[in-house]
Amino acid sequence: MRRIITAVLLLILGSTITAATASHRHSGRKRSGRSIEVAFITDLHITPGNDNDSIIDPLIEEINAGGYDLVVVGGDMTNMGSCDELCNIHRKLSRLTAPQLVVAGNHETTWSESACTEFERLWGHDSRTFVDAGEYRFVGYQAGPFMKMADGTVRREDLRWVDSVMTATPDNMRIVSVCHYPLSNDVTNRREITSVLRSHNVCATLCGHYHKPSLNNYDSIPGILGRSLMLRRDGRPTYGYTIVRFGNDSIYVSEKLVGERPARQYAIRQGISREVAALPCDPPMPPLDMGDLDAECIVEDNGSIYTAAAVDSNGETIYYGNSLGQIKAYDTWSRTQRWCRQFSSAIYSSPIYYNGLLIAATVSDGLWALDACTGRTVWCNDSLETMIGDGIIADGALYIGVDGKMMRIDPADGHIVWSFDYGAGQPQGRPAVADGRVVFGAWNCHLYCLDAATGEMSWSWNNGSSNKLFSPGHIVPRIAQGRVMIVAPDRYMTFIDLDTGRQLWRIKERKVRETTGLSDDGKLFLAKTMDGEMIAVKTDADAYAEQWAVDAGWGYDHNFCPITTRGGVAYMANRTGMVAAVEISGGRLLNVAKLADSSANEFTLDGRGSLWVTFIDGRIYRIGR
Repeated sequence: MRRIITAVLLLILGSTITAATASHRHSGRKRSGRSIEVAFITDLHITPGNDNDSIIDPLIEEINAGGYDLVVVGGDMTNMGSCDELCNIHRKLSRLTAPQLVVAGNHETTWSESACTEFERLWGHDSRTFVDAGEYRFVGYQAGPFMKMADGTVRREDLRWVDSVMTATPDNMRIVSVCHYPLSNDVTNRREITSVLRSHNVCATLCGHYHKPSLNNYDSIPGILGRSLMLRRDGRPTYGYTIVRFGNDSIYVSEKLVGERPARQYAIRQGISREVAALPCDPPMPPLDMGDLDAECIVEDNGSIYTAAAVDSNGETIYYGNSLGQIKAYDTWSRTQRWCRQFSSAIYSSPIYYNGLLIAATVSDGLWALDACTGRTVWCNDSLETMIGDGIIADGALYIGVDGKMMRIDPADGHIVWSFDYGAGQPQGRPAVADGRVVFGAWNCHLYCLDAATGEMSWSWNNGSSNKLFSPGHIVPRIAQGRVMIVAPDRYMTFIDLDTGRQLWRIKERKVRETTGLSDDGKLFLAKTMDGEMIAVKTDADAYAEQWAVDAGWGYDHNFCPITTRGGVAYMANRTGMVAAVEISGGRLLNVAKLADSSANEFTLDGRGSLWVTFIDGRIYRIGR
């Protein structure tokens, strides 16, 4: 405990010194003269035909009549990030007459059916963008999360880009940071980000996400949180945006409701000031601490990692994909990279090792089989696009979801054995295969069961809600004792008969979300709650009855990472890089360790009994040997 407290104090002291150094380093930067006025719109949440969609047109007309120097669009323009939603809002925003700076929000990146490529196609960038207005440079970037529920994390390559653009900014210009996520502890690497921003004497950061307008302290940087397009007050909806005027070394913030006069909210000095420092600020994240967990960091990549690690049959080489579009093979004994293949987009689908091949699904370049030793191409099926979900090889066949379809593919040559087209909604989670059935969920509110040999549908199940965000789209169904068991974002636990699709029971006793596992003997269904607990229920139970519940002590959590078991111990991870080990037989907490500063992706068990876990911040750990 003393060691942790000391480390936290050093972090606080270090940030103070850094802020003072940054202020001194850029003391020669000239103050801006002419003031500029910015229309800041964020959190629009527009689906074609909804109420927000009807109000955006008069809002755009009002902004056009306002003579603003710049319009900043702070993300969450849509609800699901679908191509239809993005095309709709892009068409509407194109009517703005002032220059625009547009960044994506988590609703564009978390559930994107195009794996975030449609945003880049429409706006010409992936949120790494900057616009000059008067004597101010507005620098945009995003914090994700990308294709799975997680906290925000600014990718390493994005942070390098931000630093380079700000370094190249002329000294007579002031800099404004723009990111959908507030730079609080909801962004796991916020200390790295704010350190870069302070080093360039950034005068403010504009952000959204929380919907309610406020002034915030982000490590001494003024944080201006814009109001959402629709905000309820006194039980009724109000529609509007935020006006931000920069000038005279100050920032003046007003709220503008559609059809009404602006209402001044506050004024604040630009950059680091005593006024901002007096506001509350999130404490530093706890330092890494492996505790009693036998864990070792093997890889620290220069990009972000969104995949699990695949491991060869000897446990000597691991394979993974990163945000730079690379598939890498890494020798765990010599600690060297064996090979790397470059693709055109970030890799979200976990590679699979199978009989000397590495099966790699990509977003824009098709499905590949690479020689696991050399990385050379064995075959490629380039007819398959937008592959973001995880696949599984069972009984010599690859089952994987591909843009509205579930497919069985021959891993020997890549030909499609059958394809089941269920319409819309990406299947992100890994399907389950057992007893001749394939079970998977999609982002269309449905769970499907197919005949593994023919691809014919045996049954489908719906949770009764039309809200797609409650869909079982990113789950790993569990099958045991003739039952299918799931939890989903609707926070229900559901047991279904495998043969008939009949719902056996369904309960919202605990705040479960997407994370599940099975005990080694298949007798216990394991799930993680949003309160950081692991719970166990008998797989043959006729009604909900907990065998045990264990609290990991880390509080609120929404991380997807599935529970994995090894030798009678179940492992789960959270959104801030923590891992907990629980003894299954007695429901006893064994270890809790902090291994990273970001969400975990997934655990992989190799043939030697080692457990591998990857984290979004680029770290890969081996637990045990």
